[in-house]
Formats: sequence, structure tokens, C-alpha cells
Amino acid sequence: MATNKRRKLETAEPPQVHATALSAFARLKQARAAAVQDTPVEAPAVPAVAAEATTTEAEGQKKARRSKRRSPQKQTPVATEEPADGLQDYQDIAPGVRTPYEIPVVAANPEPATSEKSSSPVVRLSNFQPTKSNFKKKAGGKLYLQLSGGERLVILGNYGVRVTSGEVTLNGALLKAADKTHWVCAPQCYALPVLRCPDETAIELSPHPGAGNLGKMGRLSPLFRRIWNNDIVADANEKAKQPTFEILFTSADGPKKATLFDLVSPPEWNRKIDQLVATSQKKPVSVMVTGPKSSGKSTFGRLLTNNLLTYYSTSTKRRHAQGIVVLDLDPGQPEYCIAGQIGLVHVTEPLLGPSFCRPLPGSGVNILRSHTLASMSPASDTSLYILAAIDLFNHYRNRLGNCPLVINTAGWVQGIGLDLLTSLVDALRPTDLVYMAPGPVDIVRSLQESAQGVFTQLPSQTTQNSSRTAAQLRTMQTMSYFHAETVPKVHPTWNVSPLTMVAPWQIKYSGPSQGILGIMCYGYQTPPNLLADAINGTILAVVEIENPMAFRYGLSEDAMDLDSQPPSSSQGLTTVSTPEGLPFINVATTLDPKYSQTIGLALVRGIDVENNILQILTPISDEKIEEINEKQGQIVLVSGKFDPPTWAYTEDLYYGSRTESTGENGSGDIMEVEDDEELNPSFVEEEQQDEVDLVSTSIPWIEVLRGDEKRGAASKVWRVRRDLGRTGATGD
Repeated sequence: MATNKRRKLETAEPPQVHATALSAFARLKQARAAAVQDTPVEAPAVPAVAAEATTTEAEGQKKARRSKRRSPQKQTPVATEEPADGLQDYQDIAPGVRTPYEIPVVAANPEPATSEKSSSPVVRLSNFQPTKSNFKKKAGGKLYLQLSGGERLVILGNYGVRVTSGEVTLNGALLKAADKTHWVCAPQCYALPVLRCPDETAIELSPHPGAGNLGKMGRLSPLFRRIWNNDIVADANEKAKQPTFEILFTSADGPKKATLFDLVSPPEWNRKIDQLVATSQKKPVSVMVTGPKSSGKSTFGRLLTNNLLTYYSTSTKRRHAQGIVVLDLDPGQPEYCIAGQIGLVHVTEPLLGPSFCRPLPGSGVNILRSHTLASMSPASDTSLYILAAIDLFNHYRNRLGNCPLVINTAGWVQGIGLDLLTSLVDALRPTDLVYMAPGPVDIVRSLQESAQGVFTQLPSQTTQNSSRTAAQLRTMQTMSYFHAETVPKVHPTWNVSPLTMVAPWQIKYSGPSQGILGIMCYGYQTPPNLLADAINGTILAVVEIENPMAFRYGLSEDAMDLDSQPPSSSQGLTTVSTPEGLPFINVATTLDPKYSQTIGLALVRGIDVENNILQILTPISDEKIEEINEKQGQIVLVSGKFDPPTWAYTEDLYYGSRTESTGENGSGDIMEVEDDEELNPSFVEEEQQDEVDLVSTSIPWIEVLRGDEKRGAASKVWRVRRDLGRTGATGD
């Protein structure tokens, strides 16, 4: 019998939230509210910060009216003498002058309202109340703050924090009083970290020296614009020096039309992290974090890493001076490696910024070993993915087995992805398996059987509205990687000129002084006569061959004789010369991870067929290449299914569209990136029509389309009408 009823999919029960699962800060806030109102307070079912902005159900049914937000009141300037220590009170400012670090007065309990900058309600972010005694300004744009126990700060931008007395927690890291300054990068395209003070604390906030260089990446791509407290894109006519950070008291204090939200760690996460930190005092733990896409795996792994790195027991004197090891097995959204790779990373300092703010290994982050999949998903070659993961785990066990291990996995948990995940659990044998978000019963049951008693299910992170999609964040990370400078400095630096202005590496690909052994293709086999067209203008992985056994499937039978010793060279390898003279390793296999490792990525800028020279752009240092040559190693370039570098083709257009008078485009506006842009590229082109100077250009791979030119019917993004069924609607 036919029926129109839908059956509900059987899912596992989500973890229950009890009143005892409140964090320490939530309990403190609850106790203070109960003391003021003298009424019992129930355990909130939503984060404490978000609860202040919610409205009652009856009010939600009414039609919202747009109201103007009152401007914050200004403090009356008070004439005081400058303190002897060089500190200047923040109130010693001329009235009516907007200063870089002017702090508005915020009501104790702001009413939820609609901001002029955004249609979302105003949410309380920081509860710090500045006064003459707890907020002072020092020379060089530094701020000196004295915070009380339970107070919190949410800061947008790039800044340094130094704890002068007491201690604070930031992004899961415990920062204690020391002379060291911790540098933080907090763009609005990610959840903003919250600086919390358990007790009386004094901190010093400093401007970030490298913020201007990173902010100027907005000249090359709109993806890097409107993510900081200000857009640094001006040239010679740049105005007065702007601050690199801004304290946010409410969500309305940020830039115009910005969606701001703070980083929320559910109480269940805190309890599990505390348990793992306590266990690590006795023996090193290995934690595998799993779950579907956008469930908070990377966030939980970052919080756990910072906790393991900074929290320790003083009684046992077990300090993780050797650091924490992270096995990053997510090629689509890697936290430490570049997209398309998996790696083993040694972390010795807290991570206080997103991946595109630290594109190259530097202070506190060292990539021990990495392998390329030449793809954004392990589905391209599951066998290679397992072999590479096992090789990285063996290196961890042999070199840093006494360090705690955090394993971040991909978000592919259904079908073959579940089989792949259970295979990893069986091979790596973690001491704890954490699964984010409730899911279908078969997934949870399979992981429980594989984990054998070490399985824990945690709630996923609350979904937040981000101004960048996953693909756009991956593009920003790749773009930041190729523009990063290889000069070792304290702070990362970027070359803010288009890549067409950068001198490429010139590599001889044939002859006696041949610089590469050959070119391979992962995931597909192109004909030799089409290899040059297939790799020109694309991204290739640069792989170091540590032993000729890496070509065990490509060597001849004599070279692979089991009774003989491993070959000392790659003489048995079969290569094919293309019409352009490129050495093509035409074998339907991949390199063995045991005898090879990836050292970086390269962008093919051009092929000089006449001189047999390959022009590439890469941030790989000269020292690394010389080290491989001294070991008489070989280098192979691997092509695959990397994201096409379309951002590199349009950099000149964006860079040339800047006018000297405004420092911006002709209209002075900056395009706002929307999530719909990933669904339909034509939507992006129409939004960028006024921003880019579409004068005739000779840039290759770029075609300017005007209006609906060369676009089929219904090519734009379909927008669903949301006013259907309204009462009182008129119509025939």
C-alpha cells in the first residue's frame, strides 16, 4: 500500500548534557547571576555568550523591525598627569577624536538588537569593563590591561600577548607570566579565540609586526579582504598607521557587514580534554579525532594540542619540553601541511592562528615528514593513503614515541570512507578514539568495534556562519604558501606582488646537468604528447627519492630481483621522452612512501622547449635543494588532481585595478565574498565585474565575459523564495 509518510533514519543517540557538564567560566557566570537576582538559575542549554542574545519564543513570532543602534557613549576626558612608568590613561584623549584603541562604554547587559552593520542580533563578546585603573596605553601602540577573575576578551586582528602577572587561557593554551610574547592571528573568517582570566591577571597587547604584509595580500585576491579589523591595501597614499587589532565588546563593534562569532568549546569537550591531559602525565596518549565534515575535528584537535603542550603536573615534573606530535591525515583541509598532502608535524609552541597565517614551517612547527596524494581526497588512491599514513606513524614511533600524538583524519566517514577509517584504527591503534557529532548507528557501531573500548562520542561544534567556504579557505592557504618568503625571520613574510613579477626557478630537464629525474602522474595517465599541456600552469608536488626502491613497480625485473641487493641508482627505471623532451615516468603506479618524501609544491610557470628548461615557482629554500644534491638524491615532479591555481591567473588584474588616488578600486568598495560563489563561478564574475579593470589583456588562460555571454540558460544560482505562504499575500 502506498503511503506518503517518511521513515526516520535510525541514528545514534547524541550525548546527554547534564548540569554538571558546565565549564568553570559558565559556573562562575551562573553563580554571579544568581547572587545578583537572588533566584535559582537552571543550567543553560546553549553557550553562555549566545544565550544573552536570544529572545523569547513569543517575541520571535513578531515581525522584526529595523532599528538604529545607538552609538556608544564617549568617556569624558580627564586631565591627569602621565604615570611615571610611561603609561598613558586611555581617557587622556581629545573629545570627538577616534583613536586606534578607543574603547567604547558597553552596558552591562545589552539588549538584543539589530545592528546597522548586519541583520544578525548584537551578541556580547567581551565582559571586560575599561576604567582609568585597568586600561592604559603605552608607547608604540601597546596596551596594558589588568583583568579580574572570570573576565574575557575577544580580539579581532593580529596582535601579541604577554602575560606580566597571573595566567590566561587562549585557544586552549595556558599562558603564564613570562617575558615571551605570543603572537596571535585572529581573522573574522574563523571563530575568534577568547582570552580568559581565571584570576587576577595583567597582560600587555602589542601590534603585530607582520600584520601589514599579510593584510596587503588583499591586493591580489578578494578572498583576503574584509577578514581583519582593517583592510591594509593602500600604497603610497596610505593614511595614518592603523592598529593591527581591535577589542570587540559586542558583535556590532567589528567591520561593516561582518559576521563575528567567538570560539565556543562545549563542556563535553573540556571534560574529555582534561581527562586526556591527566592521562598523558603517566604515559603518552595517542588520540585519533574523527567525524564528518565541518563537525569541529580540527578545532578540537587544536585545543587538545595546545592543552597537552601547556598544561602539565608540577608534582610529577613531567613537562612536555619535547613537544607534541600531530599526524595530519586530512589532505583536503590540512592544519599544518599544504593541501593535497599528509604529514607528521612536531609542535613545540601553542598554535594561535589559522593555517594560511603560517604557510611554511617556522618557530614552533616542524614538518618531520610528509607525503603527497596529489589530490584533495583520499578516495583518489586509498592504498597509497594507508601506506603513507603507516609510514608516518612508524617514523613517529621510532623518533618521538615518547611524545603525545594527535591524529586528525579526513571527513569522509561513509561507505568506503568508513572502511578506510576502520583500517587506520586497526593499523595505528590509538589509545583514544574521539568521534564528533551523532551519526548513523552503523558508523558508530563500526568505530566502537574497531576501537575496542577506547571510543568516545562528543557533540559537534555549533554551526557558525563563516564568510569563506572550505574551498575558498583552501585557496587562501595555497596562495599564502606560494607568496611566502623563504628568508628565516621571526615572523612570516609574504611577497605581495603578483607571481608574474617573481623570477622563476629554471630547471634543466634534459642533458648532462638534468635537474629532475622525471615527471609522474597520479590518478590518471596522460599520453606523452600531451604531458606538456597537462602540466603547464598547474601545481606539481616536489618529491625527494631517498632510495631507488621507491620505483619498485617501475623498475625492470633484473633490478627487482629479490636475491640481489637494492639498486644504487635508477638505471632500471623506464622513462619516455615527450616531443618537448620532458622525461615522463610512464608507469601506472605511485611512489613507495617508505623510500620517498614530499618537500613542497611547485607552480609551473612555463616550459622553454628550445633550451629544455622548466620554469617553476616554489617557496622551497635553496638549502633544501643543496641538501638533496649533497646526498646525491633525485627529485621527481608529481602531477595529479590538485585544485587548479586560477587565483594565480587573475592576480595581475586585481593588482592593476588599484588606483593611486584611493588605494582601492574605482568605486572604493570591496567585494564581499558569498558562499554561493563556490556553486557557480559565473556568479563570481558578475560580482567582480566592477572591481577588476577589464581592459584587453594578454594574460593566458583568462577570458573576460560580459553579461550572459557564453552562459547557458539557468546558469546562475537559483534563489529560493522564502515568502511563500504568507498570510495576507495578494494574488490571483
